[in-house]
Amino acid sequence: MDIKVTPLAVQKVKEVLKEAGESVGVRIFVSEGCCGPSYGLALDDQINGDDIVLNVDGVKFIVDGFSAERVQGIELDYASTPYGEGFVVKGGRPSGSGHSCSCGCGH
Repeated sequence: MDIKVTPLAVQKVKEVLKEAGESVGVRIFVSEGCCGPSYGLALDDQINGDDIVLNVDGVKFIVDGFSAERVQGIELDYASTPYGEGFVVKGGRPSGSGHSCSCGCGH
C-alpha cells in the first residue's frame, strides 16, 4: 500500500496517541459522495478482518478494505495556516465524479 506520512504528521499523531494508549491506531477512511471522495481520520483500537495495518515510524495506521484502493498515493501531512491547523490529505486517486460539485447536497 502506497501511503506517505510526513515526519510532521507522524510527530503530531504521536502527540495525540500519547494520551490514547499503545493499542490505539489511526484509521484512515474514505467516504464517497457525489462530489468525490472525502478522507477522514479517527482513533481506533479495533482491527477488522479486511483491514490493512501499516506501521509508519512506530505509528499504526489502519485502512479498511473499501478505502484501501482509494487512499493509494495519498500523503498525510500536518499544516498550520492563519485559519487553523490540522491534518491534510494530499494526492490520491479521485473518483470518476470529478473535482467540482454543483449539486448542492453537501456530500
